[in-house]
Amino acid sequence: MTPTPEQQVVAHIRAMFDHFAQHRPDQVEASLHPDCTVWDVFTPQLIQGREERDRFHAADQAQAQARGNLKFSVDEPVTTVWGDTAVARYCLRFRYEPPNPTEGVVRITSVLRRSGDRWLIVHHHEGLLPTGVPPITA
Repeated sequence: MTPTPEQQVVAHIRAMFDHFAQHRPDQVEASLHPDCTVWDVFTPQLIQGREERDRFHAADQAQAQARGNLKFSVDEPVTTVWGDTAVARYCLRFRYEPPNPTEGVVRITSVLRRSGDRWLIVHHHEGLLPTGVPPITA
């Protein structure tokens, strides 16, 4: 049976994170449209263009490898498809083990466009899940 467009989008996203876990930034990049922009959870600026993404991938892989073993899971995306455009919303739960541990939940929105017979991410937006509402003191 042929997968639905929604299933194709989810498979594309899961494959991208598998490539990240395997330290294969070239394959992560292959899942992105040439004009893709990225708001990364650990990077303050909008990442634009291939040159910036290449620098980002190198720095991202270096920090990931310096932290410790990474464990993560991707929740089932809420995916909507309109013709050749799709939006997937999902959470990624991560935990880096020592020597430099950190953990959290990242809310992610990925926007994709169909290009021929495959989907490519045109924008990927990450943000840490808030841990609560800051108190109001005044």
